[in-house]
Amino acid sequence: MSAFLGKIHYWLYDKIKLHEKLIENIVELAERNGYNNEILLSESYSKYGAPVKGLLENEIEHSNIHGWLQERIISVESRLAYVVTELLKNNIVKKEDISHVFYENAVNIMKELRINEGSPEDFFKLIFDYMLEGMPCDRGNQINESNETMITWETTRDLHKVYWDEVGGNISNYYYFRDSWINGFLSASGTGYEYTRTENGTNAIRKV
Repeated sequence: MSAFLGKIHYWLYDKIKLHEKLIENIVELAERNGYNNEILLSESYSKYGAPVKGLLENEIEHSNIHGWLQERIISVESRLAYVVTELLKNNIVKKEDISHVFYENAVNIMKELRINEGSPEDFFKLIFDYMLEGMPCDRGNQINESNETMITWETTRDLHKVYWDEVGGNISNYYYFRDSWINGFLSASGTGYEYTRTENGTNAIRKV
């Protein structure tokens, strides 16, 4: 059955699993603060579905590959928004501490990759090999300029806001956390690249 699956499906599933790991790490952070997460996680599963952790070829609906992956994205993004929003609302964790979870996740990934050279566009592509940005056909980013020292792009379609709105959360929190992930990723590469994002959705990776 797995013969029907291509590299792009495993690529997307790996991105989903990374975000499941981020939720796990945030929950662990809350537990270290003395919080019992059982009710929160149970509610998140009831509302948005439980995580799928097995091998893709064993878990996926082979008759509905695209639809199944789309459902997994909706589930993990919704649960991330819900868990974070509830923990922040109840003052269980600080926003800065969640940001550090994202940062450290990215640092650890880059340490495993050991990639210390490449153009800004190479790193732009690499970042979104890990960060979720909808399905491949959604195309939420549009490159404006790319050269050896800089790449800039516009977020033309916010693919995350709907999940944060659904739970009464603040989408700016999500981008704050993702900014930390990207900066951790770049910092650990040792390339001297830095990421910035303006309020109007203009993103840039440039040599410092």
